[in-house]
Amino acid sequence: MRRTLTVLSLTATLTAPASAAVVWAGVDATTSGYGVHVGSALLPIPFIGTVGVEGSAERPWQTTDASYNRLAAGVTLRDLNLPLTKVDAFATVGGQLTVPTAQGGENRFALYGETGLRGPVFGPAGWRAFVRASSAGQIGAGVGLELRF
Repeated sequence: MRRTLTVLSLTATLTAPASAAVVWAGVDATTSGYGVHVGSALLPIPFIGTVGVEGSAERPWQTTDASYNRLAAGVTLRDLNLPLTKVDAFATVGGQLTVPTAQGGENRFALYGETGLRGPVFGPAGWRAFVRASSAGQIGAGVGLELRF
C-alpha cells in the first residue's frame, strides 16, 4: 500500500501543470513585429493539460507598403508539464488574417500553428517563447511576458 501511495504521489508531482490558468493575457515581440494575446481555458484534461481558445493581434516593426497587421484566433492546448521543471509547453492551431498597413493591398487568410514554452517570473507573471508557421509560408518566432489568472 505504501509503495502504491508513493508512486501515485510521484506521478501527481511529475504531471502537475507548472502554472495552469483560467485566463491569460500578454505582450509579445516577434521576428516580424509586436503584439498582444489573450486567452481563456475551456476544459482541463487531467494529467495532460488544458484546452482553451486564444486570440492575438500584431503590428509590424516598421510600416511600409509591403507590411501587414496580423489578427489570429485558435484553439490551444496549454499546461503540458515538462517533468521536474517549472516550465510547461503549449501548442496552438487556428486561422490568421493579415491586413495591409497601406492602401492597395489585400487581406489574406491562412492557417497557422504555434508551439512554445512558458515559465514563471514572479507571482502571476511569466515568460513565453514560441515559434510559428502558417500555410502562407510565413515562419517566425517570438518572446513575451504573460499574466495568468
